[in-house]
Amino acid sequence: MFYLDVLGQWTIKVGTKLNNNIVVVDLDGTFVSVNTFHKWIKFLFIEEVKHIHFSSVFQILRIISMRYLKLINHSEMKFKILKISEQAINEKQIITFVQSLHKYVNHDVLTFIKSKPSTTILATAAPLLYAEKFKDIYSFQYILATPYTGGDNWEENIRDIKKRNLISLLKTYGLNQQVSIFFTDHYDDLPIMKYADLTYLINPNDKTINLTKKENISCDSF
Repeated sequence: MFYLDVLGQWTIKVGTKLNNNIVVVDLDGTFVSVNTFHKWIKFLFIEEVKHIHFSSVFQILRIISMRYLKLINHSEMKFKILKISEQAINEKQIITFVQSLHKYVNHDVLTFIKSKPSTTILATAAPLLYAEKFKDIYSFQYILATPYTGGDNWEENIRDIKKRNLISLLKTYGLNQQVSIFFTDHYDDLPIMKYADLTYLINPNDKTINLTKKENISCDSF
């Protein structure tokens, strides 16, 4: 396994290519039933309090307050939290965090991707900082996630950007250009839903259901 910087900023952890059937799985609300980034902020805050890193604690509180007051958007909040995380958290802590979320894993989806011969991609807006551990633990072959903050032109891996980077990954590694199955819970993923042969919706809200019908997207519940 190795890391490759795609388009100068998107870090993709690569595993073994299996065959031409492409199965793409979203993380938050899909592979796990929770918002992992919200869980991460709480975890980071507790760890920094535990280790008496009060400067980081105050920074986190300030960032959350700015977001609550709508002084920054969600993407700006994520970037600022990641900057702190990259300096404060070690690999052992990240593994502990990911393992703590095992109880939220959708085991029906996990069984599906393990039982079907396919190339599996975990594609998420969550930070690569911890999402790559989901990739390792649950044996996805590839991962796309929001990158570390050190690169130029940092972007959150979401909506059209997520689709763009998925297509880049497929082209870069000579994979089948067509996504066979896509698992998601949310209308933010409409760009990939339109690209996939079939989308499985996991506990979608009414807006997601209505938009998929409006766009005539081939989808089913799972």
